[in-house]
Amino acid sequence: MKSVLERIRGVMIYFICFAFIGWIYEVVLFLYDDHIFVNRGFLYGPWLPVYGFGGMIIYWLFYRLKKKPVKIMKINIRPLLIFIYITITAVLVELTTTYICDLFKTDWKKLWLYSDDFMNFQGRIALVPGLKFGLIGLLGVYLIIPLIDKLKDSKKKAVQSLTYIIILLFIIDVIIHMFTGSTYAGPV
Repeated sequence: MKSVLERIRGVMIYFICFAFIGWIYEVVLFLYDDHIFVNRGFLYGPWLPVYGFGGMIIYWLFYRLKKKPVKIMKINIRPLLIFIYITITAVLVELTTTYICDLFKTDWKKLWLYSDDFMNFQGRIALVPGLKFGLIGLLGVYLIIPLIDKLKDSKKKAVQSLTYIIILLFIIDVIIHMFTGSTYAGPV
């Protein structure tokens, strides 16, 4: 039976890995579109908590579903269904995040704004970014989560120590943010 500390470490490893992958996605997207590096996060470290939360939701809701095939004429359509579920879920997470930001008087429009995107809703969400999140989530379910499992389950002391250090750095970053505010200064 796992200790409480091991369970917390496991959840935090998933969360931080998802947040880090989200940060990489955002930075690479910005590099591709505008040809400049911008820390797309509001924290100092390379992580975006919204991707951490979104990844955790996807993990808890859909990871176990991948093992249950749904067949139409011998073709397993489970990956397509998971893609659709993740896309809808990711869009709802992003939409909810904008309303939470509004509630706390945080300007989410500095972080993303889809007003010019096809099929957008108040610039908060849009079709193409939602489909991208669905694709990233699908890759997460079938490729990324199994890799994180190996990291999480590693018995090597160096790996375990490193994960605790990264978790501590993330917590310190969040605490610093609470006192200093957002670090994001780049354009949308």
